[in-house]
Parts: sequence; C-alpha cells; structure tokens
Amino acid sequence: MSSFWQTLSKPIIGLAPMDGITDEPMRFVQAKYGRPAVIFTEFINVEHVPHKPEKLMERFIYSEIERPIIAQLSGHTPELFYQFAFTACYLGFDGIDINMGCPVKSVIFGGGGAALINNQQLAKEIVLAVRKAIDDWQKGVSLKESIEDENIIQAILAIQKIEQSKRAIGLSVKTRLGKDSQATKVWISFLSQLPIEVITLHGRILGQEQEGKVKWEEIGKGAKIAKKYGKVFLGNGGVRSTKEAKILCRRFDTDGVLIGRAALGNPWIFNGRNPSKEEKLAVMLEHAEYFDQIFGKKAFVAMRKHFGWYAQGFKGAKRMKQILQKAKTLNQV
Repeated sequence: MSSFWQTLSKPIIGLAPMDGITDEPMRFVQAKYGRPAVIFTEFINVEHVPHKPEKLMERFIYSEIERPIIAQLSGHTPELFYQFAFTACYLGFDGIDINMGCPVKSVIFGGGGAALINNQQLAKEIVLAVRKAIDDWQKGVSLKESIEDENIIQAILAIQKIEQSKRAIGLSVKTRLGKDSQATKVWISFLSQLPIEVITLHGRILGQEQEGKVKWEEIGKGAKIAKKYGKVFLGNGGVRSTKEAKILCRRFDTDGVLIGRAALGNPWIFNGRNPSKEEKLAVMLEHAEYFDQIFGKKAFVAMRKHFGWYAQGFKGAKRMKQILQKAKTLNQV
C-alpha cells in the first residue's frame, strides 16, 4: 500500500524539522500562509517521553491543515521507537521520520541522531522496530497491547481519544553525510536497502552541525544511489528560496528539498510571495496568539525567538525586534 509520498508532485519542497522551532503553532502558520508540500514536527525524543509523557506528548499535537504531516522520532532504543511510532499511527500522522542526523549532544551521547551513522546494526534495528509498529497498527493491534505504561496511554488519549482510521504510513530517514567524515556511498547504500520509502540527506557531516559549506555534490551522489533502489530522495541544507530549491533539484537529480532556516518568520518562502510589513506583523501576532493558546503563559518566552525572525526587512525592524524579544506575555506583544 503506497503512502502519500507517491502522490506528491515533484520537486517536493517541504518544511524541514527543526528542534525547538517546528512546534504546532509554527507549523500551523507555515501551512496556512506558505503551504509546503510536506511538514515535519520537531524531533520527539523517545527516550524522554516516558519520563514526562504529559509534557512531551505536546509534540504530537497537529492540525489538519498541516497534512501531510510527519512525526520525527529520535533516540536509540528500538522498543521505545516501536511504542511512539505506534503512537504516531494511532494519532493519525501521515508519516514517521527517523532522525539519524541530529547534532544535539543529549541525543548523540546516548547513541541516537547522527551517532547512528557509525552503528549500522542499531540503525537497522530501529528501522525494523518502526516498520513493525506501522504493520501492527495496520493489522489492528490495540494501543494497550503496544504500550504498557498507563501514564503514556492516558497522555495519548488526552490528545485524541478516538483512533484515526487506517491509512498507509510513510517511513523515512533524515540523515547527514557522515559522523566524523563523509561516508555518503557506504551509508546511503546501507539505508537504501532498508524498508523505508524516503531518504533526506543534509549536506554536512556531524561536526559541522548547521554551519559551513553544504556539499550538494555529495547529496547528488546519495540521490544516484538511493534512486537505484527506488527510494524518494530529498536534499537539505542552506536552501534560501524555492527558486534555488528547484535549480538544485534539477542539477543534482533529487526528488525535492526540505527548507529549514530560510522559512523562519517567512512562511511565504514556499509560495514565492513577498508580503508587506503589515502582513508580516499580522501573521506574527496570529502566531503568538496561537502559541499562547496551545502552550500557555508559562511557556511564552519560547515564542520570543520567532519575533526576531518576523521583524526583518523593513524600517524600524531592528528596534522592534529588541523590544519584542523582551516580551513575557501575549498582551505585551
């Protein structure tokens, strides 16, 4: 049963997952005003959810406007990947993405994220665990049969009491060129033989994190390998516009591109519009209102970074940014 990935028009230009950024309010605004072809959640660390289920289950909240919506999971324990992949299926996500490229130290330290590039056996076990979760959900295995912890079950039901109808669920991996050095050929060849549909390759090694040159020639090598195995292949890293994305797709024969930082405060990047100052500020305020509605006053300081991204490109923006980034409440904004 083919998933939504097979129905998307190419080139696929989507919103990349960004930790601490692509939460529900941000994704909602991106979907409403930009309409990316596909949207990823920020990563959900499967190692942490059992300890704070009520808090971390917030990362599974989404709106219908965001479809196709993909839950990205990170971590290093296959059994936990199974549980939260099953959770994503139950909650109605269109796809599940396994994070094999994250540079965050807390994820790397445990052996997850980009550390998996040097651990093919564990990477394979995680993929197979997620594939089994998808298969079990489609076979009718219940939530209580899949998850033993009653606190986690209650946190899931607090988001959604009724299970979503059965559908094909896409399975993808987002990764990097390598951990300590480039390993494109060996690593992408290995991933391409696993039961996944899609590979997204970020054109930097782990040590570069989000800085330094993005090596699109290596992304092109990865595309050539993955396509031999019939995989959908996306590039990622440093893309600043949809025009540039399309050029890169043609040049390096990728099926699409995920845009990350260039979309911050700029959902219009996906439709090529150049909004007025008034429109940017109206959307910024809508974003803040929705953030306050979802997460409440105690979490509002996490919204402030977005103000700096919206407040760009017009007279007085610098001063506005300085003031807004001190705001502690929606009323102050």
